[in-house]
Parts: sequence; structure tokens; C-alpha cells
Amino acid sequence: MRSVSSFSLRACVAAFPLVMLACNSQPIDPATLAAQAALNAREIVHQSGGGVAFTQSDDSGLHKIMDGLVNANHGLAGMMPVSMPAAMSAMSTTAMAQAAAGMPTLSTTEEQFDDTADDLKVFIRDRLLADANVESKTADEVVYLLKGDPTCRSLPKADDLPDAVQTLDQSCVDQLTKMPVRIAMRADGDGVRLTIQLGPDKLELITFIIHSNAIAVEVDFAKAYAASNYADQTLGDGGPMGSTQFEKLAGAMRVSLEKEGEKHVTFSAAVIGAIDVAEKQADGTLGTEVKLAVSDPLWSLEADGVAKTAKVTVDEGALDVLTTWDPQGTGVANRDLHVALGGITGTTTFTEGVQELVSKGIGIGATSISVRGQSIFDLGLNPHDMNRFDLRITVDSANEPHFEITPRFALTVGTHFKNIANDYAVDDQPPSYLLDQTYSVDLENGGGTAKVEVVPGSGSFTGGLEIDAGSLTISSDKVAQPVSVPTGMCLTGVSNPPADANPILGAFTSVSCPQ
Repeated sequence: MRSVSSFSLRACVAAFPLVMLACNSQPIDPATLAAQAALNAREIVHQSGGGVAFTQSDDSGLHKIMDGLVNANHGLAGMMPVSMPAAMSAMSTTAMAQAAAGMPTLSTTEEQFDDTADDLKVFIRDRLLADANVESKTADEVVYLLKGDPTCRSLPKADDLPDAVQTLDQSCVDQLTKMPVRIAMRADGDGVRLTIQLGPDKLELITFIIHSNAIAVEVDFAKAYAASNYADQTLGDGGPMGSTQFEKLAGAMRVSLEKEGEKHVTFSAAVIGAIDVAEKQADGTLGTEVKLAVSDPLWSLEADGVAKTAKVTVDEGALDVLTTWDPQGTGVANRDLHVALGGITGTTTFTEGVQELVSKGIGIGATSISVRGQSIFDLGLNPHDMNRFDLRITVDSANEPHFEITPRFALTVGTHFKNIANDYAVDDQPPSYLLDQTYSVDLENGGGTAKVEVVPGSGSFTGGLEIDAGSLTISSDKVAQPVSVPTGMCLTGVSNPPADANPILGAFTSVSCPQ
């Protein structure tokens, strides 16, 4: 499902989560409020840059740790680039936008944030909350009707002449002409509430709650879908939803940016209304359904540029995905495949100057996959430890990672493909080792800290893990002899396992570590 706000008029609305802050005054004075919003927006973006800049430097300890993990995994796939909308003319030339697009720059991360903050101040004050856009005003509300001029004008450049006139993006002008976009501003606590409305019926797309030290963006899926459908019908190919339709659409999310102090900010996202989204095709055929429990926060990132610390917290609630089960590729559509994830938790902290990542409460709740109610896969982690463990990662002088786990890592994976073997073609049956078997991975040190380090390949040794403290056991309820790796030994792969070996356990062995 595409984002309900991904249409090209994001030139007018998408920048708000990062850029708007306003003070509460009665009655509302549009000019004063716009100026204050622009100034406070610049301050928040400035503090954000100061908060995260230390993690981006080439000599950052976080970079070194991540490089070590990449080496241990023999490379990780890069992040998929995010394309900028064509009509986002006013913001597409900012320093951060250009850096995101991969354009070379000599500016530091903090300088990019500061330059962008200056542009955002102008964008809010002179493009969005401009006097020319005011449509109506009461004692407690100002409504802005966005006009092509000034909304679609480019931002001034540092080397522009004093009398330079910024260009108009004609595509943006055309879209605003076709579809009215309004910003309704009302007081909210010590700040304001901004609601983006589309069309003559003022359909609510998204709401921004802006206080003195925080900016929050809230989306009600059902309302946003109605607004986006209107945009789709009005703009044609320029609309966001295409042919997507929904059987169910419930839930609400919030994304926020909070200024904690000097160069100290917290980014977070939350599910504030339980999500239940179910797609369907135009002919009524059912598509995938996704359910996610209330999760506040779903995740958060706290960055302190003064203390040079970063903390990531994840607290995802129960997730259910119901989708098509069609192992023979017949084209049938159903919701017979059910993936149930019992939540994900964990908090990871990094402090510059200390070459380590410290994670507390990493966990995953009981997880299962079933077909028509019959289990085919189940996963359990540390059932006697609230499904959680603590992890500390450090890197040595050779940039090789070391892991410390407390109190243990006890993972079980059950496979029960015998329950749905008849769903497969005769010549494409599930392998025997997946029909009905439970595998276990146990790393422990008598309740104390188990320690493992990555050992690179050397000579005939192809690389693996050395157990520095504790023991590692890989086993199956259908295999008599587990793979056991005691303290001081190494786990490594087997290139040519015996023909009668279990394909999973047979791929590993315990050997003496290279000296």
C-alpha cells in the first residue's frame, strides 16, 4: 500500500513534520504566527543536525562498529534510494535533499541541517503561511488556501542578486489550480494544530500538532484515504492511490520530533490506533490484510550531540499478516497464510569514545506461520527470560566484532510442512528435514555472560565463531548427535557434508581455532 500522502503536492505539505512550530496567541495574528513558526522550525532542525552529526563522521566509533559487523556478514545490501517528488520544487534543492539524492558536498552533516533549516524558514514564512494565502480568519482559526504564487516559487539562493525573482514550478501551479489545498490552523496547548484539507469538502489528509518543544504528525488512515481518493480522481495519473482499494482501513499513526535540549532530540513513531488494513482488487478479490496492535512508541531514536550518545528503542506490538497461500502458483487469491509475530522489543545505546553497542531487552514474542489454521512454522526465544536477552558488541584492533550475551540465547524453530504437503506438486514436495522437526540453538554460560568472537579465515580454516566463554549447541529433536562447541573451540561451516547428514546440522562443525 502506498503512502496516502505520496502525491506530487507534497511540495505543499510534506515538509511540515520537520519545519513547523507556532506559539498560541489569542486572537490569532497570521503574520506573527507565521514568522514565529518559521523561526522555531529553524531552531528544531538546527538542534536535530547537532544531535545526529557526531554519528555521521568518518572517524565515529559507531562507523567502526558497523564496519566490523558488515565485515562479519561479508557485506550488507545498501539502502534503497528514495526519489524526490517532481513538484517539490521549493524543497528539492536544499542541502539535505541534495545529499539524500547522492550529490557530492563539502558540507558537514550539521552544516547541511543548518542550511536546510534556513531554507525551511523561508519556505514556511513566504511560501506556505504567506499573507497572500490567507483565505479566512477568526479569533481562533486561520485558513490558508495555497496559491500557485507564492507556494510554487523556488527558494532564493545565497548567490542570488537582491532583486532576483524566483521561478515558478508550473506543474505545482497546475495541480493547485485543479485541487484546492488548505491549511487550517488552530491553537493547541502552547502551540498549534494544523490540518491539511483537500478539495471543496475540506477532506482531512493529515494533522500536525506543534508545541514549543515538539512537532507531531498524526494520520487517521480512513480520513486520509478519503482525501487521497479525491486527489486521485482530481489529478488523474498524479494521484497517490492508483487502483488500490480497501476492504478494511482502520488505524492511526503519529510521527514526532522532540527537542530535549541543546543538540538533543528524539525522533519517534507510534501506532496510536490499532491498525487493520485489508486490500482488495477492483473485482472484489481479497488481498493482503495487516493488523498491528497499539505501539507507543513503535520505535524511537534519541540523539544527544553534546554527550555524543544515541539510543534506539523498539517496542512493536503484535503483528498479524494474512495473505495468499498458493504454493503451485495457480493465481488463486485468499488469506489462508497467516504470519503472527508476537512483538519486537529492544533498546540499543551507543556512546562516542566507547567502542561498543549495548542492547537491553532484545526480544521477539512467540511467532508462528500457519496455513488454514494448521501450523507450519513456529519460533520461540528465551522462553524462561521473558523472550529477551541483553547483548554487548565491541570491535577489536583488527575491526573484528565480539559479542557478549546475557543470560543466554535459546532459540527454537519448529517446521511442520507435513501439514500442508498435499498443497505442493508431487515433484516439488517439501524436503524431509522440514516436514516435522524442531531445531534449537543454545548459547549459554550457566546464567552468566556468554562470549563469542568472529574469527576470520586463515589457511584451511574458512572462518567462523570462537566461543570465548560458555558453550554453543545446535540440535534437532530428530538428530541424535548435536553440534557442540565448548569454550575455546570454533564453529565453522562444512563445504561437503556427508550424504546422510541432516542438511542443517550437517552444514556446521566444531573445530580447533587457528592460532
